[in-house]
Amino acid sequence: MVIAGAGGHALEVLDVLISKNMASGVLFYDDLSTNTYFQETYPVVKNKEELKLRFEEDPHFIIGVGDCKARRYFHELFESLGGIHLAIHAKSSIVSDFAQLNQTDVFNFCFIGSNVVSGKGTMINSGSQVHHEVQIGQFSNINPGVQLIGKCHIGDNCSIGTGAIVLPKIKIGNNVTVGAGTVVTKDVPDNCTLVGVPGKVIKIA
Repeated sequence: MVIAGAGGHALEVLDVLISKNMASGVLFYDDLSTNTYFQETYPVVKNKEELKLRFEEDPHFIIGVGDCKARRYFHELFESLGGIHLAIHAKSSIVSDFAQLNQTDVFNFCFIGSNVVSGKGTMINSGSQVHHEVQIGQFSNINPGVQLIGKCHIGDNCSIGTGAIVLPKIKIGNNVTVGAGTVVTKDVPDNCTLVGVPGKVIKIA
């Protein structure tokens, strides 16, 4: 199995794998790093040719970066080389039997409520709460400690900052950045940045 990326977020991915006894034989991919081993233990693959050969042995990969664009890039690259995306769910998180997490990563101490739907490549980071009937699109990053309250909707390629709160039934468009600690009280259009309490748009791409 290959982890895409060998930086800070990859450390948290590795911790989840170790806790689930899934770290045996893990490799990391980073074509920019000069390190040949991650955490002095796990080999680092540095080019696409070697990566493709590794996928012939074990095609599974996990996305080990947090940035939305980077997550999409690695997902598309690895699948084009024969990889199969594997999502991870930390043992300490609570996930409803009625949630539909489609290739979504869930890290430690999260709560995922009933009838939540989340798209491929999305990450729900440590300590976040995603309540009933919330919908999250593809390749979005729900940062640590976020609260998504019932029936709110998050689009594709969104970054919801640490500790942000999205109130019930609020709709956030695609390609939106919500700053840390922001309280989102109104619907948010595509392609903008929102900060503050209550949240206000400060930038439109």
